[in-house]
Amino acid sequence: MRSRSALPVLLALAALPALPALSALAGCGRTAGQLTPRGGDGDARGLANGSGAPDGGNAAGEAGTCPELLPAPIPLPDVREEQRTLAYWLERAAAYGPPDDVLLSAAGIADHDRALALPYDGWPLGWSDLGAPEDPRALQSEIASRLRAVREDMASGRYVDRNGTRFPEDALAALDPPARPLAPRDEWRVALAPLPLHCAPRRDGLYTEPVDPSFDRNICGSARPQELVRIVAAWDGGLRVARTASAFGWIPDDAPLSPPAPDDRRELLAHGPRARITGATRLVSADGAGIEVPEGTIAPLVEGSTDRVWFATPDGLHESEPVAAGLRPTRRDLTRAAVLQEAFSRLDEPYGWGGRDGGLDCSGFVQEVFAAFDLGLPRHSGRQARAGTFSIDVSSLADPAEKRRLLEAAARRGVVLLHIEGHIMLYLGLTDDGTPMAIHSFSEYLEPCPDGATDGAAAETRRRADRVDVSDLDLGAGSSKGSFLERIERFTVFGRAPGTDLAGAAELRAAAPVDLPAGDACDDSTDVRVFRSPRVPNAVDPLRVIVTTARDVGPVELALLDPDGNRRTVDVHRLGGPPYTWWARVDSPAAGEWTAVLGDGSRVEACRRFDVARHPRRAELHPADAPPWRPVWRWEHDTDNLYAAFVEQLFHEPAGEDVTWPDLQTLLRDPERNLLHDHLGLGEDEKLQLAPDCAGLAYVLRAYFSWKLKLPFAFRRCTRGSAGAPPSCGEIPQSNLHADRPPEPESDDSVAAAPTLAPAAAPRDELEVFDEFIRRVENTIHSGTARTAPDGDATDLYPVDLTRESLPPGTVYADPYGHTLIIVSWIPQGADSPGMLLAADAQPDGTVGRRRFWRGTFLFTPETTDSGAGFKAWRPARFDHAAGAIVVPTNAELAETGEFPRWSNRQYAGSADDFYDAVEALINPRPLDPHEALVVLVDALEEAAVRRVVSVANGETYAAAHPGATIPMPEGHDIFETSGPWEDFATPSRDMRLLIALDTVRSFPDAVTRRPELYGLDVADVPSTVDALRTALAAEVAARQFAYTRSDASTWTLTLADLLSRAAGFEVAYNPNDCVEVRWAAPEGSDERSTCLRRAPPAQLALMAEYRAWFHDRRRPPR
Repeated sequence: MRSRSALPVLLALAALPALPALSALAGCGRTAGQLTPRGGDGDARGLANGSGAPDGGNAAGEAGTCPELLPAPIPLPDVREEQRTLAYWLERAAAYGPPDDVLLSAAGIADHDRALALPYDGWPLGWSDLGAPEDPRALQSEIASRLRAVREDMASGRYVDRNGTRFPEDALAALDPPARPLAPRDEWRVALAPLPLHCAPRRDGLYTEPVDPSFDRNICGSARPQELVRIVAAWDGGLRVARTASAFGWIPDDAPLSPPAPDDRRELLAHGPRARITGATRLVSADGAGIEVPEGTIAPLVEGSTDRVWFATPDGLHESEPVAAGLRPTRRDLTRAAVLQEAFSRLDEPYGWGGRDGGLDCSGFVQEVFAAFDLGLPRHSGRQARAGTFSIDVSSLADPAEKRRLLEAAARRGVVLLHIEGHIMLYLGLTDDGTPMAIHSFSEYLEPCPDGATDGAAAETRRRADRVDVSDLDLGAGSSKGSFLERIERFTVFGRAPGTDLAGAAELRAAAPVDLPAGDACDDSTDVRVFRSPRVPNAVDPLRVIVTTARDVGPVELALLDPDGNRRTVDVHRLGGPPYTWWARVDSPAAGEWTAVLGDGSRVEACRRFDVARHPRRAELHPADAPPWRPVWRWEHDTDNLYAAFVEQLFHEPAGEDVTWPDLQTLLRDPERNLLHDHLGLGEDEKLQLAPDCAGLAYVLRAYFSWKLKLPFAFRRCTRGSAGAPPSCGEIPQSNLHADRPPEPESDDSVAAAPTLAPAAAPRDELEVFDEFIRRVENTIHSGTARTAPDGDATDLYPVDLTRESLPPGTVYADPYGHTLIIVSWIPQGADSPGMLLAADAQPDGTVGRRRFWRGTFLFTPETTDSGAGFKAWRPARFDHAAGAIVVPTNAELAETGEFPRWSNRQYAGSADDFYDAVEALINPRPLDPHEALVVLVDALEEAAVRRVVSVANGETYAAAHPGATIPMPEGHDIFETSGPWEDFATPSRDMRLLIALDTVRSFPDAVTRRPELYGLDVADVPSTVDALRTALAAEVAARQFAYTRSDASTWTLTLADLLSRAAGFEVAYNPNDCVEVRWAAPEGSDERSTCLRRAPPAQLALMAEYRAWFHDRRRPPR
């Protein structure tokens, strides 16, 4: 048997309330009322996979019976001997990155420990400071809570004695809280041998039925040899109250402890650097003292030494001679290789509930592995599962394949713990044949009998392992408990931040209180920038502090310190990623110097000091000879990130809601949405009236943001394009440096910037100047401006790569036919929910809505002969001071940029299917369950149908207000792009998108057949899955209903199945001169259509028949 390792000097869980205290009694066990009848590790005992027995036997044995208990084989079922070696798993770990890459630095671990000291459910998760003064009142309360909880379990019969007998009244009375105050003690001693701490002031055990002496519920934890034990109070009956790093309870007066440590050694014992002894050895001192210690013992290093430690014996503390077995400092970086080394150094060590007899239970094993890096985890497995960099709740995942995919994604971010209720394991990774395995300490598992139950006997055998060992995650399959994989509830990751793949599933740990840098060390950068608004912070207006970065910086806090140096408690809002944003608002901030810091403990990502004035800025008139505004700031990484944050917050709504606003100004006027609300201190957002249409929304938002921050802004006059000729733009852009001039009539042939006219003769209001500038922008751009060819340099927008980093909020999407949207947020894929890409668009009447990405909304073609569709970023305008002009980079320059999204024509390299598949892979990095993906599509179709109800109803309202009037119908391509009532109330573009949406939903089973790998399907499963999808699709669309108001004011209900069956009718349902029944493709002669009161003129019907081929082919004609 391998020698036992020692637990390091941990820092105890200080003042535990009653029930949480009991939940920590046995380490891996559940709370007292939840423990399984025999399970010292809770569910760690009830595992089986139905195969394997000692020496190749089977559970039935020679007699053909099903024994109740058998020893577990070595190796465990389906585990090869090589898979029980460190070398094997070091090689396999390379699949997740270089095994020696640092996942947590030593400094990062120290910050992690500080974070774990914060309360979670009322008490700290990890180490708390044993050196802190003991609070007598808190101690008295803690003891009373513990005694009360244990007494209740004894009185209820949940706990019995070793013989299975309920406790008499006198035994319960012994647990009454003491009538007199405790006699406090403050002795710092060191354990000389494994030392159990009892949950209650009694030496005898507490058990659950059926009684197993190995699982004494009166053990709350154990001190390992050479671990610090602090005696905090005396107790009657030869007992003392004691704390260790992770346990609190009673020990006997004759416990194997050193004499009290001298006061001048307390700091060393509590906080000094430590080292792990790498082999069993005898520690000796120069004065002849000595003691045997097992491999893994952790002891304080002698000051200034790397090869000597302090150790305790019955006569006190001693300084060792150089340790021959070797020392490994515990203040070190955490890597996969180092964690595996620590884990496998404990292979085959005996299991021991609560550390009984020097053994390790599941949480004790995990605790010791991480303690070798000074990372102090809690004693209980359920709390260990909350102690990582982040964790993922997978309790709702029923599909083992999806759980495995999520597990592999988590493993790529760091070291992973796997938590089952009452048990915890360290994930090793995939074997060479793709089997997931873990290493853990457990007592026993269940193995189904080959022939099931016979003659009333048990149908499964308990296999006793009682050791640290490697198992696969199928262990337990077919048993009454199920397999590990089926029962895992949470993944816990120690390492890097979750990134975009796991952002929607991850729960970050709390950040440690961030340190305040001194002097010049308080700084930020374009990488992580601190912004504040308004432009001149003052004590009257609300102060907003906004921090942005493109990096996932993991757990951090945004701390605000007022002029008196006090931390202000504020609500901090977190947005998106990438870029990532934190922002907070302070109403009526005090005048003086404020400090904003973003970080985690000693890791400071950004810091900024700024002044808050006593009074707001005074409004000034705009000089007569000045342009709309002069650039003060530059477009850089930080301002680009801030623009993304501004757009995301402006349109922020719950992910599942389809929302519409009357106009853009409604959003800008809302101080909870607009991060730059009244930024200039002019009351500007109450006075402006911005209501751009589809083409103008992106430009007005960008111009508004640029004006607020005094950034350069450029735009061009472009043609609309024609067949074989995409829109093209003038070489010289207009900008905010050009004084206002009257809007000129649009011309497809005029693309050069018009000359600047003379400025107004007298100073003017700044808002008036900006309003005129916006009108100039809106009169210059149009639906073709964003559809320029991808390789053109003379454009406002340029195509980017299909990556999350290249597509932040604010990115523009141009469809092939002139509709423009703006990305407003990414909703990351959750553990059991799909991701979404959300965009905003505007309508001709100025209304603004939010749309999800799918084929029915984001139309695309990779063909660029007529237009350039797809995702596009803004060319970052730059103010050339020497030339006094705004300049923009070329595609070649943008292709090499490291600061802005790179120019790329990747979107046009494949088919439309390739484009949609690529974007969907960004939205859902892990394959979606095909049934879940089907529901997502039907949801999107339902949203489109409901939006069309509103659009058609608007046309009916117009018709009712203009009885007998006929809206003129344009001819040719102009039915899609015109102005006036036809543009406002006809729906040719919307109906084209609706027809494509219907096709997308109808053909989804075929899409699964085409690319089964996108849905995590094996080829063999495709036929049955597709058949099931067709059935599910029919049921889903039949169940989704919506209603419209007919011509006689009655309500008519349709289903999505009706829309699918009427697809042909929607090819000619866009004319607002037709009755509402025809607009909804009601069949001729139907009861639904019987209320129709008007039709479009014959000439218009003839044109619609001529143009019907465009809708039938789902392809708009070129201009």
